[in-house]
Amino acid sequence: MTFIRNIASRFAYKTISVEIDPLLLSELDTVDKVTTSRDITFNLYNLIYHIGSIQSRRFAPSNRLKFMDKSDLIEKIYSDTDEFRVKINDIRSINGSETLTFISEDFGVGISVVIADKLFNIKRSTIQKIYGTKKRPDWKCQTQNNRILVVEAKGTISIQTSRTQEKTALIQKTKESGDVKVASLTVLNENSVSTNRFLDPPIDNSDISPMMENHILRAGHYASVFSFLGNSKLSKYYSQMRKRLEGSISPYEQVEKDDTFRELRTNDPIINFENKEFVGSFYEVEHEKNIFVGVDKKLLSYSGFIEFCDYENDTDTLVEGNHYILFKDGVLIVEIEKIGMFSDIVMVDKIKNYQSKITVSDIDEMNRISFSKYFISLLERNGFTNIREEAEIGYIPADITAEFNDITYYFELKIYRNKKMRKNVIAKVNNYSRKVLNEKFVLVTNGKLSRENLDNFNLTIIDRDALKEIAKNYRNFMDLLSAE
Repeated sequence: MTFIRNIASRFAYKTISVEIDPLLLSELDTVDKVTTSRDITFNLYNLIYHIGSIQSRRFAPSNRLKFMDKSDLIEKIYSDTDEFRVKINDIRSINGSETLTFISEDFGVGISVVIADKLFNIKRSTIQKIYGTKKRPDWKCQTQNNRILVVEAKGTISIQTSRTQEKTALIQKTKESGDVKVASLTVLNENSVSTNRFLDPPIDNSDISPMMENHILRAGHYASVFSFLGNSKLSKYYSQMRKRLEGSISPYEQVEKDDTFRELRTNDPIINFENKEFVGSFYEVEHEKNIFVGVDKKLLSYSGFIEFCDYENDTDTLVEGNHYILFKDGVLIVEIEKIGMFSDIVMVDKIKNYQSKITVSDIDEMNRISFSKYFISLLERNGFTNIREEAEIGYIPADITAEFNDITYYFELKIYRNKKMRKNVIAKVNNYSRKVLNEKFVLVTNGKLSRENLDNFNLTIIDRDALKEIAKNYRNFMDLLSAE
């Protein structure tokens, strides 16, 4: 595990080629309202930040620092060019086609935001995922001139697939009220610059006043951001702030919100930066590497929240070996090499590793890369040694091998979005396990398995229920492994 600054040190900015629908030109908030082909440059920190705050679930506040999970995406971007190019073959061969699909979707969402930011002059602190049980657009926000921008974002590695996605996206973007509705279609390329098409406006208006729309969107934005950044206290706090703005908060929730406000103001760590105070939390990333995530203290009070204006620019500063990334919406991330500098505001030996704060729902949101890193950390904490990725037993693939008490374990990892695992997949892994003689083969999955699916299989399985127990206490892993 490493900081983004170490991965993206050569090129912190990337460029993508964008084609703009002529129908959108009059809607743009740019000096140029004529050019339909443009190269747009964006910051990699912003890309990851926006991917996470939209792709993470706001209504399931999490204590896990999912910022580090999404940072894995940076490893799959070519660093020796300023063009946005993705290591497609590397992802497909090492992590599989399903992971490539997940990554394409993530990049599609993030790129739609950084392009919209350049074309429509949006208020970053109003960016919010659109929720609902039916097919809806991905996100919406308010522009500086108080228009509501609605975006449906798609990402793929094929222009042919993108053309197919276009039909669905143009329909999906109409399912939410707004002033401008856009379909964003990204095609990731490996050997040339990646491309995007921004298509088609109109239009139906909201009945909510622009000022109140701004406040409600912002509250939802911060709730999403802090679920992504692993501070469930702040995430829940801003969810309650949103309810207060909508007039739907209950008396109990209001009391809880007030209690949380006092606790944040008096008990939680506060960092001073650029003559501002930021309230937040610390996480260990790995040995002697930590991260702080927090918010401008002014945004805690109701009046401060209402009156807050986005900063003029993002800030990216190295101070005495620690890297400060301050976003326009008042959110601060600090990549810390020298944690001792903060020993007066936090008990350094009490900072927990971000991998320890996890639920099975957090695992569901991981891609294959993040899950592998989490599982390796789990093995390390349980005393396994000689841990390796992408091993082979003869011609049999295994995602991870590790040793414990002179026994070699082979782990096959399976992550599913729908949490369902097919019997034929279990059978395939079971065939692998039969070819292992003096070692142990283990299937690890977030899938739900019924006992009838396991008949006739002599296979060690860590399934969804087992992962729930491991999330409660990592030491349960060894009990579950030996029980099998």
